[in-house]
Amino acid sequence: MGKIYGLHTLELKAGVDEAEFESFAADSISQLPPLSGWGVRLLKGDRGERVGDYVWLVEIDSIEDRDRLSPQGGMESTAEAREWVSAAESLFARWRPYVEYLPGDGTYTDYREIVGYKSAS
Repeated sequence: MGKIYGLHTLELKAGVDEAEFESFAADSISQLPPLSGWGVRLLKGDRGERVGDYVWLVEIDSIEDRDRLSPQGGMESTAEAREWVSAAESLFARWRPYVEYLPGDGTYTDYREIVGYKSAS
């Protein structure tokens, strides 16, 4: 089975300096507690219809890894997920001055990888 990619839209609060937010995010993402089979990235639209918009990308190794923590969606349905949320809570509290809502609280979609291609260098 392929990877799962969760795309969570982020909206900056009015008046937030993008450079300050990006610097903060780069530092804080590296401080997230480890979560086996899961990784995150902050992306910013560079071309196309959503230039300047931010997306929190969750990359999960498999459906099984996702469902181990979040079988129904959300991170409150398993003990392991609740422990991770508790450990990350103070870090996410520092995001609140920057964003309208935290990842998982706003609009998101999980995408299951069907097939992939990467050209050899």
